[in-house]
Amino acid sequence: MRLVGGRLLAVVCASALVLTGCGGSTQGSPVASGDASTESTTMAAGPEPFDPCTIPKSAVTASGLDVSTERPDFAGITTYPGWKGCTWDGAGPSSWYYVAVLSSLESIDDLLLSPSFVRGVDLKVSGRTAIQLRHADDMQFLGCAVALDAGDGLIVLDLQKKGSRDLDGEPCTEVNRHAVDLEPFFPA
Repeated sequence: MRLVGGRLLAVVCASALVLTGCGGSTQGSPVASGDASTESTTMAAGPEPFDPCTIPKSAVTASGLDVSTERPDFAGITTYPGWKGCTWDGAGPSSWYYVAVLSSLESIDDLLLSPSFVRGVDLKVSGRTAIQLRHADDMQFLGCAVALDAGDGLIVLDLQKKGSRDLDGEPCTEVNRHAVDLEPFFPA
């Protein structure tokens, strides 16, 4: 599990680097404008990414995932601003994989700048633009991901084999099936 969790963390870290690497920096000392004793400053909250844990449990179960294994913030994704995630194991005691559903305000193009992924085929998932991805370090094809356009952001479904379990299916076929099943619950 450590290797698998580490791979997901590497994906999240690489994606976060893409996201934060574009921000500008300031140098010097901050200077206040106005009299702080008479002005009130209110910070408006920015847009938040979709929370995958809000997908109805009935839809998660219908897709063949085990809702009792739900793990919000798997691998610490919410420590990266602009990302949310939720993870479920495949259903059944002999399940060989888990699926992390990750959401960001970034675009698919931003995600493709990450060296962590190898771009696969372009797809349509229920009419949405999508791209099949593999982790760059996955030479044995033990997992597969699909990134979908989600209006002002993206949704990534990342299926990975659990620990020492044997593959009991084709990872890209499985993740594509889950993407089709869960797509109606993603933001437009």
